[in-house]
This record gives sequence, structure tokens and C-alpha cells, in this order.
Amino acid sequence: MESGKESMKKRHKRWLGWLKTPHPANDRELIYKIVVDEIRNGGTFVYLYLAPDAVRSSYDEYYFNTEDAMEGWQNEIDEQGWIPLPEPPEAAYDLIFRE
Repeated sequence: MESGKESMKKRHKRWLGWLKTPHPANDRELIYKIVVDEIRNGGTFVYLYLAPDAVRSSYDEYYFNTEDAMEGWQNEIDEQGWIPLPEPPEAAYDLIFRE
């Protein structure tokens, strides 16, 4: 049986995707990378990052499922493909870090 701490540790599945070319966020800002964040029993968020070195997102989008989110961005992602990310710190779901 999983302890509460172990089950919380597995609440998110996340993938980083670098865009082949910057994608417009609006009339004056560009998206350079995204993170797809699948939240167990809670849908999927796509976090949008406006600088190559950004570690926190500026915008997000909500999808009902991960497949739709990843499929919607698949043609924009560079040759590295989807890069798995570790579980985020509590209340910092858009934070990019690596183990």
C-alpha cells in the first residue's frame, strides 16, 4: 500500500518540449518551450514559456486529456521530442527543473 507521501509524489506526469521555431503567444510575445503537465484525476495543463531560459511559465492552456495536449503541439516540437520531467515541488507546477 502506498503511503500518503508516495501517492502525492505521483500526482503529476510532465514533459518538456522545445519548439522548432518560436510560436506567437499574442501580437508581441513568443513561446519558446512548453511543459505538458498531466495531473492525476485533474486534466492536463500546457505551460507556455516566453524565453529560452525561463523556468516559470507566463501562460497556460487547459486540456481534458494529455493525448489532446500532446497531439495539439506535436508538430511544433523539435527533434529532441518530449523530455520527461520529475514531479514538481508543491504549488510550483510550472517550474522547470531536472533531477
